[in-house]
Amino acid sequence: MPLLRRKRVLAAAIEGTVGTAESLDAGDGAMNVYNAVIQPGITAIQREGQGGFGYLPPIPSGYSGTASFRTYLEWDGTATEPVWAETFFPACGWVKSGQVYTPRSEAPGSNVKTITIGLWTDGKVQKLAGCSGSFVVALPTGNPGYIDWTFLGVIQDEADEAIIAPTYPTDKPMRFAGGLAEWNDVNLCVSQATINSGNNVILRECPTTEAGFISAIITDRRPTISVDPEAVTVAAQARWAAWLAMTEYLLELDIGGPGNSVLSFDAPKATIINKQDADRNGMVTDQIEFQANKNGATHDQELSITFTAAT
Repeated sequence: MPLLRRKRVLAAAIEGTVGTAESLDAGDGAMNVYNAVIQPGITAIQREGQGGFGYLPPIPSGYSGTASFRTYLEWDGTATEPVWAETFFPACGWVKSGQVYTPRSEAPGSNVKTITIGLWTDGKVQKLAGCSGSFVVALPTGNPGYIDWTFLGVIQDEADEAIIAPTYPTDKPMRFAGGLAEWNDVNLCVSQATINSGNNVILRECPTTEAGFISAIITDRRPTISVDPEAVTVAAQARWAAWLAMTEYLLELDIGGPGNSVLSFDAPKATIINKQDADRNGMVTDQIEFQANKNGATHDQELSITFTAAT
């Protein structure tokens, strides 16, 4: 009997012990996920047979896998963050304090986490354990914002298992509208903005496990932000001079949420690392890439994600 791709549900949970798979249930899937897929990363190590062109049975390499999927910026505007944020940001090295997520330069443990991810497809389940990942936030102006997530982990055995039935949230995605986009307090009229976490994710090899890996880990991070603002005069904003001088200014992208809630992406020391001329329907624009730099002497403050609840 064929399996239907549309009958697919993803769930994920933070691991109590790094690299040890969690048991997943319907409560771990209480989020709306799109385009979910888990792909194995196992390579067949070939062995040539002697005396001719024949080959011996190959040997599988380490048991790795990648999960990729999308979540929209769905939030009810309260002091409780959505399940997708509380689950996936810590596994990308972003830790919450209050309602603010900031990155950490540390291995998974008490703050940074690894997660177990399961994907049910019409009666079959695939799982990854020890997952760490990266994300790209897309903010198309006037349209719902979303995040594309990619997680690397240790792939588990496939199994036949009835699909879970989570209770899904009903919050609508926030649109990139009713907020602001500014650099050095100058408004940026953009058609879209893209925020890349810039994580470098690897797997930790270890021969004590059958998979050959313990878990994934983030070993570096360089967040970048791309925007396409309308071109302005030098008097309005000297972007060329700021690029050559590598001048750092605050870059802020805000989205208006339910009520008067706000979701903010802030880079206190953003500097232009590339600026190219572009065109938007006959209007001159600047295609700009910013690097979110270290905030002076303060570590792990190059970029923050803040959920400000409605009052």
